[in-house]
Amino acid sequence: MDMRWDALFEDLQSQWESLQDRARESEIAERTRIDQQSVTLAGRLRASTGAHVRTLQADGDMVTGVVGFTGADWVCLRSGPQDVILAVGWCRSWEGLHRATAPPPTSVGDRLSLASALRGLSRDRALVTATLAAGQPSTAVRGRIERVGRDFVDLTPVHPGELRPDRRPGGTTTVPMAACLRISSPAR
Repeated sequence: MDMRWDALFEDLQSQWESLQDRARESEIAERTRIDQQSVTLAGRLRASTGAHVRTLQADGDMVTGVVGFTGADWVCLRSGPQDVILAVGWCRSWEGLHRATAPPPTSVGDRLSLASALRGLSRDRALVTATLAAGQPSTAVRGRIERVGRDFVDLTPVHPGELRPDRRPGGTTTVPMAACLRISSPAR
């Protein structure tokens, strides 16, 4: 009779341990789901610095490159001989991002807006190509950034084969930053 009680208690103990294991696994899964809710795209982009990624833009173009600097609403990819600043809001999907996330930005650079990045290009007098969200196919404006406002950029055209901007009256194109898919410039 003792052996039956021993077997019964062992069976109950085994069932109890199994229930505890399932409860622990369920709690771990729930905590993981809760942790995943706090992961942001910006955090994944920061964690992917140095990674080779690919993004589908709203105009249907794929842009590939190595993640460099990231800002509040933009990311810079080194794509061959060019640096391409992408407005993150116009990126429809990403491939190659790390699964990890970087902690919230602590440096000033991580909080810089697209306007801040464009001011740097303006200061350097870089020749840029701004690809605009203007339907299919997208529209590109090539030139030098003359002025960067809070929500717009003035581009003075530089015609192919020329190095200097065309400063004739009416030559400057004002572009709302919200319309910029990407801004490309020769890598520095």
